[in-house]
Amino acid sequence: MKNKKLLLLRYFILIILIFSIISQENANINAFGIILILLLIINNQMRIFTLENRKRLFCLSIILEWVLSFIIYKNYGGFLIFYFIISIIDGTILLENKFSILFNIFTIFIMIFMSKSLDTDILIYNISILGIISILSLYIKDEYLRIIKAEDLYYRLKISEENLIKANKDLEIYADSIKELSILRERNRISREIHDSVGHSLSTIIIQLGAIEKIAEENGELASQMARNLNEFSKKSLEEIRIVLRQLKPPSFQKYENIQIIEELTKEFTKFTGIEVDFRFTEEKWQLNEKQSLTIYRIVQEFLSNSLRHGKATKVNIYLNYNEDELILTLKDNGQGIDKLEKGLGLTNIWERVEELGGQIEYNSKVRKGFLLRVVLRPVENLEF
Repeated sequence: MKNKKLLLLRYFILIILIFSIISQENANINAFGIILILLLIINNQMRIFTLENRKRLFCLSIILEWVLSFIIYKNYGGFLIFYFIISIIDGTILLENKFSILFNIFTIFIMIFMSKSLDTDILIYNISILGIISILSLYIKDEYLRIIKAEDLYYRLKISEENLIKANKDLEIYADSIKELSILRERNRISREIHDSVGHSLSTIIIQLGAIEKIAEENGELASQMARNLNEFSKKSLEEIRIVLRQLKPPSFQKYENIQIIEELTKEFTKFTGIEVDFRFTEEKWQLNEKQSLTIYRIVQEFLSNSLRHGKATKVNIYLNYNEDELILTLKDNGQGIDKLEKGLGLTNIWERVEELGGQIEYNSKVRKGFLLRVVLRPVENLEF
């Protein structure tokens, strides 16, 4: 683990150690001492730069450092604790946890063996400092390993995310191709249905009309009879076309057809006026007949028009609430409102349409509080015409 800060710490400790040796009062460092110190420094640097991943040589380097430290300390002195700080840090960081703890304990014992001549207070002080450094080194190592694991997990998650994004894009492409294929198949089916029903009927009508045109010049009564037969045939063909169109329309679409029409109306209204329209509806829905659908559409249309022209509104809320007994249409804007409202032609038409369907209508408006309109209709099977 060649961390720049740890390298600076190593060099700082080595400098203090060398300074403590040469600063002794009776320091008498000869050539042999200089060689020993140089060997200590070289061994220290080789261990961190070349023997990091070679555990056996790494351990031999530590033992050699202990031997050199013992010889240098006995002959030339210096601060005893600084002989062992680097080996404690190296053993803790580069060895596995179990071995590093045993190694630190053994290192402390060696320091105790070398410090027999020291006072008890100084010995306890050195042991305490070395123990604290050992614990801090273990803590730093654990934190470093956690960071490495977190980075590795983040990298793997990043790869998984990229794979998921790629898979999602592939699925979208596949879904689009399936959708396009389904549309083409549906168009082909519709084309066949129209060709078999509408095409056949129109071809027959054209042929019959040509025959009637020729016969009418010679025999008017026969032409009249053929026209009547063609009229009956046209009616049957029209009914057949209607059957085909009903088959083409999905059954579930009938429940949502009214909602889709209103959504298109509100979107167009917002697009051309800039007035925000919030249209919401309940999940449960039941089918409306044509008259109910048209009435609701006209009510929404009239309300939006009045909100723009009279209310000067900037927002309209529309809510369709379906339940078992009734459908409640609520419309409200934030326009300027009015205290005394007189029913105009638009509101009168809305009132008449709702009453024809046996529904209920009520409204409320106040100045600067907008306009509220509430319409209640019953399901088709509950209506009594």
